Amino acid sequence: MGTYYKHKKTETIDVPYSFKCEQCMKDSGKLTAVIKGMEAEVNSNYRELEYNKQQQLNEMAHKNLVREVKDSYKNATEKNIFNTAFKDECPHCHKPQSWAVSGIKNKLFENSIVSLIVGLIVAAGCYFFSGVDNALQIAIGAFGISVVAAIVFFLVSFSKMSSKKKQTANVTQRNVPVIEWGAVQNLLDEK
Repeated sequence: MGTYYKHKKTETIDVPYSFKCEQCMKDSGKLTAVIKGMEAEVNSNYRELEYNKQQQLNEMAHKNLVREVKDSYKNATEKNIFNTAFKDECPHCHKPQSWAVSGIKNKLFENSIVSLIVGLIVAAGCYFFSGVDNALQIAIGAFGISVVAAIVFFLVSFSKMSSKKKQTANVTQRNVPVIEWGAVQNLLDEK
């Protein structure tokens, strides 16, 4: 039986931004959001990747970063939905900003859906490949656990969103961050 190694890579990029606090009305000054692409993974039989596999891993990680930057740009400019990488805590009064609620709302169901999909895969694996008499009960139990996990993930996300909404409900002036997209223009221009 052979062994294989998982080689993983994630690319990130810094995006400068600033905002005027909705609570104390002070300028935040220059802040930096770190946008992170999805992790790329390549499997290999060797501890060290050969050159072409390393290039493939680098290319996949770069494409994932480009996709994330483009999605963040499109959401911010067209829909006023800001990536959660743009931290909204004021450096002066340490209070949240109303524009950050959109980023939390955008990811409200993300962990719940992943939990359900993983639970479905595990349940199917238990049912079809366990080889025991009570495979159906094990599969139902595994999926039931994933449903409970999905509900917990949703409730945690919902409570974070509700808390931030409550903290920013009485602001007199709603602002949005000023994001310097020019710093990542090379990624936005990629095809």
